[in-house]
Parts: sequence; structure tokens; C-alpha cells
Amino acid sequence: MNYIGIDLGTSSVKLVLMDTAGHIIANVSKSYPIDYPKAGWSEQNPYDWYDARMEGMKEMLDGQDESTVGGISFGGQMHGLVILD
Repeated sequence: MNYIGIDLGTSSVKLVLMDTAGHIIANVSKSYPIDYPKAGWSEQNPYDWYDARMEGMKEMLDGQDESTVGGISFGGQMHGLVILD
């Protein structure tokens, strides 16, 4: 059984595929842009997060047996606000 860890960070998403013993099978990092519209402000497009995560997942799992994945753990950036409607 293998597990996927996803860290949605401030400047990139990091993905790792590990086995139950904690050995890293594959990992990848995909960056995304940060906009600074005013001094002291920073903004990101959540679609960039999604696209980077999808691209990274496809790259990381290329050639892997996806049926061995038993779970996914997801962590996100701290002190950020994501407004949804």
C-alpha cells in the first residue's frame, strides 16, 4: 500500500508518494505565480493551485500502479484567506 502527501504551500505545491515504511517512491514540486497588486498585498489564483496539483499528480504517478494508493493526505498554507462563493 502506498500513500500520497500533498502540501499546498505559499509558492508551490509539493507532492510525495510513499510506501508504508516511509520510503519515498516519487516526489514532485510545481510552482505557481504570486501577484503583488499593492505594497503589502499578495494574491494567487486558486485555479493555479488546482492546475499545478493536477500537473504534479500526473507527473508523479506516471509509470506507477495507481491501484496501490490507499490514501491521500492534504495540507495547506497558513495565514491565508480563500474566499468562496
